[in-house]
Formats: sequence, structure tokens, C-alpha cells
Amino acid sequence: MTTSQSLDASALRAASQGSGGSGGSGAALAVLCTAQALDIMNLSSVNMALPGMARDWNASPGQLSWVVSAYSLMFAGFLMVAGRAADLYGRRRALLCGMAVFAAASAVVWASHSLLLAVAARAVQGAGAAVTVSAALGLIGALWRTEPGRSRALGAFGAMGGVGLAFGLVVGGALAGSIGWRSMFAVNVLVVVALIAGVLALIPADAPVDRAHGRLDLPGAALVTVGLLGLSFASTRFGANAADAPGWAAAALAVALLTGFGLWQRRADQPLVPPAVWKRPNLAAALAVAVLMYAGWVGVNYFAALLLQNVLGFSPLATGVAFLPLAVGGTLLPLVAGRLLPRLGARRLMLFGLTCYTIGLALFSLVGPGANYWAVILPLLVVLVIGLSQTFVSANVTALSGAGTGEQALAGALFNTALQVGGGLGLAVLSTVAATAGDDVLGGYRAAFLTAAGLSLAALLTVAVAVRGPRSPSG
Repeated sequence: MTTSQSLDASALRAASQGSGGSGGSGAALAVLCTAQALDIMNLSSVNMALPGMARDWNASPGQLSWVVSAYSLMFAGFLMVAGRAADLYGRRRALLCGMAVFAAASAVVWASHSLLLAVAARAVQGAGAAVTVSAALGLIGALWRTEPGRSRALGAFGAMGGVGLAFGLVVGGALAGSIGWRSMFAVNVLVVVALIAGVLALIPADAPVDRAHGRLDLPGAALVTVGLLGLSFASTRFGANAADAPGWAAAALAVALLTGFGLWQRRADQPLVPPAVWKRPNLAAALAVAVLMYAGWVGVNYFAALLLQNVLGFSPLATGVAFLPLAVGGTLLPLVAGRLLPRLGARRLMLFGLTCYTIGLALFSLVGPGANYWAVILPLLVVLVIGLSQTFVSANVTALSGAGTGEQALAGALFNTALQVGGGLGLAVLSTVAATAGDDVLGGYRAAFLTAAGLSLAALLTVAVAVRGPRSPSG
């Protein structure tokens, strides 16, 4: 019996309290969701530690930016390899290893005596987060295999990602302001210790590794990881300057490596992404939707903040408060999507979500000086977060639908990788559009919003044409 088959068998025998008839328990889901929230929270909370780091190490803003970038780059680069490794060697094992690496790296940042050491530890922390998120999503796919449990579990998992992003700044600011920036990383260690105890108590153990089940494609892993790292690095450079020479060099290297990865997968005996994965109905369409959807979302967050401050005259604090509906909606609405999915199906919910999303983005391009927050901005933010949340959960379910017992973590990793790639490329593309289109700042912002609407419309057309329906969310 393979590792993943053993886990699935254990899951199906497990108690089903709170899981809607699936094999996972509500307590197990809480542990997996908290792990997701912690990993995503560390993408944003670290921003509140930067002023303290600058004082301690006399670091410049450019140097400090690597404290943020090192984590996000490694997180994006390691997702696919982490997902495949979790499927091959055990998702529970991978989850525990990812958490341990994350906690150890957090401890190193806490004790760091230099910026260089902190940046290196943040990179390792990002890799640990990639393993944790991939394994956790794979476990959800394995433990909750029937409806409505699977949709609700994925809705909760997505909601906790929203919680992590929304409250990362709040928690980080409270800790950095009251105790000191190092306390943020000490708290990480304490939370992970509690999560590891929860995993050991609540998640069924993996079977011994079956070598006959397969081995990790190391050449493929190296090609795709370095390629994705290069692509992510290029995206961060292009976001500031579309003509950046190091960014173009990294982009060229990334394209070469990812092309080499595609060619290698055709001849590898045991490819990192088995050919059968790409034959699954709707997978490629779900990944395309993820790229296009998140490309617009990351860019719109950036330009909406600039619009409120530079055109409508909001202060930074007022801008943060203005975006609170996104935080609340991003937390609650994925749960609603998880309940709607079994009734409507993933295709219909994606069409609905992307329609709202496209309309909201297009209408944002009409916002100008004097626009009232309550009458104009707030309704548009509500439309956007409704569209994003419904699309995110239904696309995630579509990506996992039909995944075999040994492919759950890989399917989730492919989806998360698509999100990361889309976010990076979207910010780079929209920043370039805003800088080159329009006669003034507002004209550039409007061009960026219209471009984001075009990306969302492309995602809508992809669903309409390429996603087979009606389908049940469970595939």
C-alpha cells in the first residue's frame, strides 16, 4: 500500500465530526487552517518589523526590502517541489517537516545579530512555509473527499488565508510596538509547537515510504524551482522599473529554465508532474483562471491604495481603514462559497464570481476626484471581494477535482504556484501600463484598472469555453 493510499484509508475510517460527512474532523481542519494563516500572515506582518531592524542594523530601505522578498521568493519557488514531495513521502510527514523548518528559521531571525543572517533565515522560513501550505492543502484533499465537506473545508482554508493577510499587519504592529520586533518571530515558534502537537494528535499517520511508489525528480525539481525563483525575482524588479536590466536577465533565465523543465518532463522516467495530471479535465483552465484572477487582484490592491491617497486625499491610516471591508469579506465570503459550491457547482460559481470581479474592476476605472467613499468606493470594494472570494474557492476546488490519491498535494501546489506567478506578473504588467498610459497619474491608474478588468474578462471567457459543466465540485 502506498503512503497516500494508507492516509486516505485512515481518513475514510476517521470520525467525521464537523466535516460534512468526510473523513476529517473539525479539530484537524482548525489545525490545518491555522497553519495556513500563520504562513500567509508572515508575508505581511514582517513589514511592521522593518523600522526596528533598520534601527538595530542601520539598514537602508533597499536592504530591508530583502527581508520581505526573501520569504516571498522562496515561498513561490518551492511550492511545486514541496507538493510533489508531500505526495511521494507522506503529507503528514511533509507538514511536520515544513513546520519544523519554519519554526527553526523563525528562531534564527529572532536571534539574528545581522541583517544578512535575518534575510537568509527568512528565505529558509519561506521554503518551510511552502512545504507547510502544500502539505496542508494536500491533506484537505485527502481527508475531505466527498461533498459538502470538501467545499466547506476548502472555503475555510481559503478564509484563513484571508485572515492571515488581513490581520498580519495588525498582529505584527501590536507585537513590534509593545514588545519589540523580535517577539513576532518568537510567537511563530510557540504557535508552531502547538500546531505540531495538534498534527500528531489529530492527523492520521503516514505509512512507511514505499520506494516503488516513485521518487522525486531531482533534475526537474531544480529546473522548476530556480526557474520560478527567477520569474518571481524578475516580477519584483519590474514592479519598480519595467526597464530594469537585472529583471530582464532574470526573466530570460527563468524562461530558459522553465522551457528546459517542460522538455525534461517529456523524457523523465518519473517526472515531477506526471503526464496523467495534465490529462485531468479542467485543471489547465483552473490554473489559467488563478493566474489571471490574481494578476488583477494584486495590481488592483496596489493601485487602489494609490488612488485613494494620491487622488482622493486619504491619509495612509484612512486608506488602511477604507480597506477593512476587503479583510472582513476575504475572511467570511470564502465560507459562503464553500456552502454554495455543492448547490451551484464550480463552473457556475466561477462564472458568477468573475462577472462581479470584471464589472467591479471596470467601474473602478471611472473613479475620479471627489468620489464619495460610502457611495462609490465601498460598493465597488464589496463587489470586488464577492467576485474574488467566489472565484478563488471554486477554482481551487476545480484544480483539486479528480486528483488521484498520490496527487492531492501536487494539485494544490500547482494552484498556489499559479496564484504566486499571477500576482507577480500582474503587478509588473499593471505597473508598466500605469507608467506608460494616460496623460497624468489618474490616467495611468485608470489604464491599470481597465487592464485588470481585461485580465478578469479573459478568465471569464476561459471558464465559459474551457471548463466543462455542469460538474459537481468533487469532480
